[in-house]
Amino acid sequence: MYSFVDLQQLQQAAAADYPGRTIFCLADHGGMPGLHRELIRARIGWRSLFAGSSEEKAVDVAPLLFSLDEAVESRRHELLHWVAEHGTYTSSMLMLASPLDLDELARRLGSRLDAVVGDDIEVMLRFFDPRVFEALTGTLAPEQLEDFLGVADGWWFFDRSGASVAWPSHYLPADPFEAPVRLDDGQARALTAASEIDQVATQLQSLAPEPFRMVPLPQRAAFVGAQMAAAKGLGLVSVEDMALYGVVALVEGDGFAETPKWQDAIGAVRDGRSSFADAIAAIGA
Repeated sequence: MYSFVDLQQLQQAAAADYPGRTIFCLADHGGMPGLHRELIRARIGWRSLFAGSSEEKAVDVAPLLFSLDEAVESRRHELLHWVAEHGTYTSSMLMLASPLDLDELARRLGSRLDAVVGDDIEVMLRFFDPRVFEALTGTLAPEQLEDFLGVADGWWFFDRSGASVAWPSHYLPADPFEAPVRLDDGQARALTAASEIDQVATQLQSLAPEPFRMVPLPQRAAFVGAQMAAAKGLGLVSVEDMALYGVVALVEGDGFAETPKWQDAIGAVRDGRSSFADAIAAIGA
């Protein structure tokens, strides 16, 4: 059995590191269905980042901001446990330490949802998804990133394995950030490439739900990444082919490509004489 993050312990450590700051949680309701209900039940103040936008009524998929300090200080243990259980491994939760109040922080974060790619193509920047947030830290130019993160003195996210990752920032009172976030084509491609592992994981969940479920949550990202690397070593670079390779690994076992059963078929794939789908058909897997 795997463990979930201790949000009370994390909040207390963050509060000690950032005195005079409020520790907030920014959670993706789409990745944690029922969060809205739990916040209301706990009587905790919250704000949707979609407030005032055309998506205002879409609370079920909205990023919701609430004070982790308030939840801990008011001993809302059921809420803390629920959020930890549903957020540790679902790429649905960020935390940040900020001097701003709930309303102002929500307003400033909401403005960061707007982005423009290339020739004025408007998109929603889902930075509240930790996978996107992590990709942004390596994609935005240093000055861009400093302005973007300037609503807080520190950020935390949970990576695909459920590990807590701290990301320092510097609070900028005047907030030099100007919406929308402008991404050039290279930055957009980098963000898309960073999501490839999640696209493969989604297909694995669809194609082989029960075997994939048996992979422990903390190990799923490593498993998917290993199968993608092995597939690419055979020249399989599409999301569909990498997902198929992962399905066979789930059914036949990790390292199946090295077994005598698969040796000839894999050789044909490596040499470009066969597609991987044809190889599977030939084996009868």
